Amino acid sequence: AESAGQAWRLGSARRKMELSGGEVTLATWSHAGFGAKQAKLRADKKIEYVSCNGDACEKLCFTPLPTDGGRTFKPSAALVLRLITQPAACAFLPLAGLLCFIVFVPTVPGDALAALLDSPFASGAQLCVWAWRLLLAAHCLEAALATAVLLSPPLSAPLSAVLAWAPLVLVVGFPVTSRVLKLRSAEVRAKRRA
Repeated sequence: AESAGQAWRLGSARRKMELSGGEVTLATWSHAGFGAKQAKLRADKKIEYVSCNGDACEKLCFTPLPTDGGRTFKPSAALVLRLITQPAACAFLPLAGLLCFIVFVPTVPGDALAALLDSPFASGAQLCVWAWRLLLAAHCLEAALATAVLLSPPLSAPLSAVLAWAPLVLVVGFPVTSRVLKLRSAEVRAKRRA
């Protein structure tokens, strides 16, 4: 009975050390960026992926670190930096900041910028307020979607991971939401293969 219990605990520990499809994807994004393709866990617990630069592609591998996301699905600091510096995020954040400035800071330059949007149906200031409300509603809906995806199977991420991803979705929006959806897709594909 002693050896059977030890064997069960050892098998359980091995399963805990194996990374799922979403966890492999998250670690690869943290380590190599979003351009890494075909990430998979090797038998020696290293993650192998394909990196392409122009026409030249090569297989690379790395040992995942505990800070790469692991079982928690939390984005690492490197991944957060990658998420907020994606081209779509870099284009969106200054525009959202400008819209926020126009709506919430009553100044002559802000009013002049809003006046550029004047139309026969509404003033530029009114259009900016409605655009701000629409943007806020869209980001809140995206955060709710990302929360639902993270908490539901197959990811079943802990609440701490949701609290790490939700502010990113609220600030950046769809570029981050799409990454959460890709995590789920990677997890679903890995479970189908298993």
